Amino acid sequence: MAARRQKGAVKDEVTYFFHMKHTEKGTVQGATQKKKGVNDVTKVVMKEGGRCHLYSTRGAPFDYVSVITGITADAAVRIVAEIEKRGTVKATLSPGVEIFYTL
Repeated sequence: MAARRQKGAVKDEVTYFFHMKHTEKGTVQGATQKKKGVNDVTKVVMKEGGRCHLYSTRGAPFDYVSVITGITADAAVRIVAEIEKRGTVKATLSPGVEIFYTL
C-alpha cells in the first residue's frame, strides 16, 4: 500500500523556520524594545501575506524559532533583513517542505 499525504497538507508549500539568537546588544534591551521589534516583524510578515508562529526556546542553541508559511523565498529574505536590522538578533533561515504521510 502506497503512502498518502496527510489530509490538509498543502503539496509542496514551503515553510520557513527562522532560528533567532540574541546578540550582545539584544540581551540588554528592555521588554518594550523587544515587543516593538516583534510587532515590526509581524507587520512585515502580514504585508508579505504570510502566517507566523513565534516560539521561545529553553536550553536550545537559539532563543526563538519563528515558523512562517505562505511567503515566497524573496519575502523570507526581506523578513530576515527586518529581523536583523536593529542588531539585536541574528537569524538563520531554514526552508522545509511538509512530508507527513499516513498509510
